[in-house]
Amino acid sequence: MKADRATVTANGEQRTINLPCSVANFLESSGWRTTQVVVEHNGRVLPRTELRQVELKEGDQLEVIVPVAGG
Repeated sequence: MKADRATVTANGEQRTINLPCSVANFLESSGWRTTQVVVEHNGRVLPRTELRQVELKEGDQLEVIVPVAGG
């Protein structure tokens, strides 16, 4: 049985993913730590508590921001 797939855009790059896929699963499989990024999903900043609840679907747009501290 073939898994369902979707194309999403993350930081301007199209990515094909297997569904179902939560935002947290996508981040982890892409090498990001959910505790160290800020995620915008379709124009809305997601609270960290929603990263495992929000399921990605075809055409979704993500911006993943890694905050950098410094002076």
